[in-house]
Amino acid sequence: MQTVLIDKFLVPEESRTAFLAESRKIQGVLKTLPGFVEGFVYEKSEGAGRDDIVTIAVWETEDAYNSAKKAAAAKFQSLGLNPQDIMRKLNVQVERGVYDRSPY
Repeated sequence: MQTVLIDKFLVPEESRTAFLAESRKIQGVLKTLPGFVEGFVYEKSEGAGRDDIVTIAVWETEDAYNSAKKAAAAKFQSLGLNPQDIMRKLNVQVERGVYDRSPY
């Protein structure tokens, strides 16, 4: 069963461009890690609700996801990327969930 990381972001309009640029750097790291299957960015174009941008990253297994978390942290540090600081500086709120994915 695949493991999926889903992040839902509330992004102030004035931070949107900077947030997307920083997000692409982070995604660029994630997609190089072993066990990564696919990832997508969803930008709301219409509809109610508080989440403006949703990202998903799919991992082959729970073990691959857990290994990727550790590897990503080390890679971010080596690149000078601190996702928590980026969110704070841009006033972005995030809700994160980890899900098991199976076909229906």
